[in-house]
Amino acid sequence: MALSLVTPAPEPGDVHARLAELGTKVDYLQPALYAGEAARRTATPNHPANTAGTRAYQEHVRAIREEHIRNARWKRLLHDHLELVYNPEKSLAIGVMIGDAATGNARLHPKNLRKRGAATARAAASNDMQLALFSPRTDSDEVRLAPVEASDLKTWFLVSYRVRVGDVVRIHSELSLPRKFKRGFVAKWDQRIPLPVLEMDGIERMDDDGPGEIDIPVDFR
Repeated sequence: MALSLVTPAPEPGDVHARLAELGTKVDYLQPALYAGEAARRTATPNHPANTAGTRAYQEHVRAIREEHIRNARWKRLLHDHLELVYNPEKSLAIGVMIGDAATGNARLHPKNLRKRGAATARAAASNDMQLALFSPRTDSDEVRLAPVEASDLKTWFLVSYRVRVGDVVRIHSELSLPRKFKRGFVAKWDQRIPLPVLEMDGIERMDDDGPGEIDIPVDFR
């Protein structure tokens, strides 16, 4: 299993400093991308068509939560139907989003690859206008935000885009704060922090049966 970092566009020191201001690190974010890629490769041709993407999303959420809960004492948050993790000050939350080919490039304007629902648009509106959001019912392991806390919450997203280069997958990503949505797509970002490109190969599939196994193509959309 190989894992390496390709030199990022921004200076690494700047990236680490900006993330530190938010209470997070590259080391808390990239494990989520790695876990998602590993999970999507467990899908076989006999699974439903959206299995790979669904498993990747689930692992993105799980890993980004676990890294922040374990290392920074953040908490799991289900807020207005968004699966998030948020800081002890209840001022900042992070979710996950799949971006387009411009993701991670500071010179371009990325958008989400697929149309997002009203909850993400409301989160962006709160980032821009400090509108109150309301949480659905939560269980004992989750926290309900009071209206005043919801209005102060800034919701960032770990945005990622994967591309295949030969036998290697490169995942371009950024931690970014959406400001406006239009017709389900990001129209404006308030802040963007491009992250180092994650380069991966050799992740063993769950269905590995030896030399006679079927070579399963990966959908790089």
